[in-house]
This record gives sequence, structure tokens and C-alpha cells, in this order.
Amino acid sequence: MGAGTLAVIMAGAFGQSARAVDGDVSKPVVVLELFTSQGCSSCPPADALLETYIQQDNVVALSFPVDYWDRLGWKDTFAKKEHTA
Repeated sequence: MGAGTLAVIMAGAFGQSARAVDGDVSKPVVVLELFTSQGCSSCPPADALLETYIQQDNVVALSFPVDYWDRLGWKDTFAKKEHTA
């Protein structure tokens, strides 16, 4: 993924069931990753979408603030260089 690309990565399958060790069917878990920034104009809608998904009990949401947009003058107070590709 190149710098500046807003990425929402979904891992898992909403429609498939995983089998537990004892043979019971369990609900699959979905992991969502969002690379976001306070200085990004298209990030608030993505942040809001992530917020709707975390209301589901089978979703684990991860948000990674990136420093890519800091070069435009707005310093993201949550960003970490390690989150920026």
C-alpha cells in the first residue's frame, strides 16, 4: 500500500462459520483495520463507517493514525510514523 492511500482492510468472512474444538459452531470474527489521520479530508467518513461496524459483537476494529498528511501543516496528535507505509 502506498503512502496516502486510505485503506480499510477486512479480514475474515461474514458468511462462513468456524468450528470450535468441541464441534460447536461459533460466529466468525472479522478484523477491520483503518489507516486514518486528523488532517485527511476523506478520513471522517471512513472513521464513521468504522464506528458503525464496531457495534457488531463479532467485529474487532483497529485504527492506525498515520503521519502522511502532517506535511500539509496539520500535525496529527495521534499519528505514529510506524503506521505510515
